[in-house]
Amino acid sequence: MSDIGRPAPGGLDTLQFDTFATGVPSRAPRWRAIARSPVALVGLALIFSWVIVAACAPLLAPYSPTAQHVTAIDMMPSMHHWLGADSLKRDLLSRIIWGARPVLTLAPLALIAAYLVGISLGLTAGYYGGWIDDVISRTGDVLLSFPKIVMYVVLISTVGPSQANIVAAVVLVAAPGIARLTRGLTLDLKTNDYIAAAQTRGESAIFIMAAEILPNARGMLIVDACMRMGYTIIAIGVLGFLGLGLPPPDPDWGGMVREGTPMLIVFPHMALLPCLAIVTLVLGFNLLADGLQDLQSRA
Repeated sequence: MSDIGRPAPGGLDTLQFDTFATGVPSRAPRWRAIARSPVALVGLALIFSWVIVAACAPLLAPYSPTAQHVTAIDMMPSMHHWLGADSLKRDLLSRIIWGARPVLTLAPLALIAAYLVGISLGLTAGYYGGWIDDVISRTGDVLLSFPKIVMYVVLISTVGPSQANIVAAVVLVAAPGIARLTRGLTLDLKTNDYIAAAQTRGESAIFIMAAEILPNARGMLIVDACMRMGYTIIAIGVLGFLGLGLPPPDPDWGGMVREGTPMLIVFPHMALLPCLAIVTLVLGFNLLADGLQDLQSRA
């Protein structure tokens, strides 16, 4: 197939090219582009730190996250419990370490599902237009008109808290925004000459959307995914704080904040430490998104 008229992939994909004075692009590993952004590197460091903690939880956690200990007399940090214990005398460090697992499992899984749905709807609406675009766009507008936290609370309260229901709620809440972003990118990209060339060659609509439009839109989608990951982690934490997260006694950062809030004045570490865990993980994804967006703007 001819590639006449097709530009180099846009967005983040242009970061894998280093153009010399001759104007000839040469391939370079993508990690080199990220290495040029200190902000992105700090974000990656925070994210990978928590990924390692979650993956090595059985090795790093000194105790079971659900075990109660008579040695935790006053819930304050001690030699046996470095970060103290909660009101049920469960080791706080162990619960924070194990609590990283559901967050780093549910948030990516839910976002992957949301992007599959949102990208499919956005590509379809932007490429075909007409009544198909109207139906998809108006349905998305209705869903986007509701405050996200209200939708989360209503959905989880209706079907009950569980991992599967949290994933389903994130998909329903996040997919309309992803579809709107993808639709806008599709409307912009489908006017390019290489799309007309593909249509002239007789390529199918599915091929054009998947092989011509989506690769050139993925730069913005990657940045958006990093930002949405932070929002999703916050949403999962809020649901846990409201008692709509993982059912006890499973470690849940948001649930740990809720349990520690009544004792905030006497034992502030019980609420502040899980809050710090949420903040650092969200900050990692936000910094990564900022770094990638900066690299994209300079590409």
